[in-house]
This record gives sequence, structure tokens and C-alpha cells, in this order.
Amino acid sequence: MSSTSNEPCGYASAAYLRALGQVPLPLGATGGHLTVRPFGTQTDLAGPYPIFTCQNWSALAGAVETLPPGPVTLTLVADPFNPLGDVGLSKIFPLCRKLHDHWVIDLSALPSLSRHHAQKLRRAKPLRIEAGPADPTFGPAWAGLYANLIERKDIRDARAFSPENLSAQLSVPGAHLVTGWDGETLLGADLYYLDGAQAFAHLSAYAPEGYARSVSYPMLAAAVDYLKPRVSVIDLGGAPAGAAGQGIAAFKAGWTLQTRPSFLCGKVLDPAAYASLSPDAGATDYFPAYRAGEFKS
Repeated sequence: MSSTSNEPCGYASAAYLRALGQVPLPLGATGGHLTVRPFGTQTDLAGPYPIFTCQNWSALAGAVETLPPGPVTLTLVADPFNPLGDVGLSKIFPLCRKLHDHWVIDLSALPSLSRHHAQKLRRAKPLRIEAGPADPTFGPAWAGLYANLIERKDIRDARAFSPENLSAQLSVPGAHLVTGWDGETLLGADLYYLDGAQAFAHLSAYAPEGYARSVSYPMLAAAVDYLKPRVSVIDLGGAPAGAAGQGIAAFKAGWTLQTRPSFLCGKVLDPAAYASLSPDAGATDYFPAYRAGEFKS
């Protein structure tokens, strides 16, 4: 879906949080948004899943400092392209630590394909690949593909998006789709959010035949060609800790040698309430401690 140049796109937009079924809360003059999450009788604040980004990072410190009272904590994962870096973020958030390395394809540089990926592309069976602004009418097909992913990966947490949430994510400003087809049979779809000079690989899902044919390889190669005149870099995202060289981590690493870190940022806004909710906070490095285990797969 196209957007005006001044309109927040992707993860920065209020539309994205609404697409997740959440109520967006503008974060001061940053141009970014948080969401209010209930926890028992309390609430806390969080950036969008999977990352927080905004239009005006210089306003972040003031916006965090002037948050209204009530929520227990604020948690967000800062966009790897943010201009503040860990030094600037640590001046705003008492908790600031590296979360994941994100693999980044620099579209102005020569490709850094691994030998494995180059072989995959040479051996890929022909398929029709389409790319363009996301069409909301694709929602049912997109939800069907993602249902296969949920079952395949046994996703049982907040990432088990409903069909309604998935369809709504296609209408977020900056949404673009790459789809792979064998005739009229849909094999897979990759959803990207374009925001300024960056494209963020948001979600991917494939039919069983798509997995069998490794369609993710020619689809990402097509995405690179499609996105090159539109953005400077593609953020492929990160991978869970300990996953280096395995599965999704190996797939992303085979496209690029460049990485950028994302940072987990947190701040306790109500110390007394936090102590009450997290009496054993020292037993986990998860923040906020009272939400430990919220991502289960």
C-alpha cells in the first residue's frame, strides 16, 4: 500500500498496531507509537513487535521522560538503523542491551551470496514471481499460507496472528508483497514494509509445496531486484539466540555478510509495582521479568 512521504510507514505507523488488534499510543513528537498492554490489574507499555522505529529519534528522550503515570514498565526493541546507537539509547533507558544481529542486504554493493545459496538459485525450478504494493484482497490467501506456518512451527504465542490481523497487515502504509506461483497455485508470499530508505522483511509463509521446492530462494532474489530502485537496504531481521548456522539464521546469512544489532530497551516506570509483580526478578534476565516466557516457540 502506498503512502505519502510524511506518513509513518510500517512499524512506525498507528495502522500497524491496529492491524495487530492493539490500540496505538503516539510517543510524543517521535512519530512512532507504543501500545498499552494489560497485565492483571496493571498495564505496561511496549513498542510494536518486532521492532520500534520512528521518524524523529531526537525526540525520544523527551517523549520517554514525559510519559503519563500509570504503566509499570516500558519495553521496546530499537530499530537497527536508529541514529542513537547503544550509547544514545542507554542515556534514555536504564536497560539497553544487544538483542539480535539483523542481517542486512546493502543494495548499493555487490551481492554476497554463499555458494549454497547460489546453487539453490541455479537449481530452482521455474515459477512465476509477482511483486508490488500489497493488495488487501490477498488477505484470505495470505492467512491460509500463514496458517501452514503456525502449524509447521507450532507457534502458540503472540506471533500466531489471526486471519483478521494478517489481512489488516496488508493495508499498513508501506506494505509490499512478493508472491511465488506455479501456474495458478500459490506457493509462498513475503511481506515487506518499506520505510524511507529501508525495507523490513516482516513475515514470510509458504505452502507445503513451496517449502519442498525451496521457493524462498528465488523469491528473495526477486525481492532484491524489485526493491533495489526503491530503498537502499533490506533488513532481513534476526534469529533466536543459539540459532547461528541453523535454519532461518543460515538462510539469512547466506545472502549477506553485513549485520546490524538491535537493542532491547527497558525502563521501570513504577518501581513499587514492578517489585510487587516481579519478586524474583533476579532469577531471569528477561524484561519485564513478570512477562518471562511470553514467547514460547
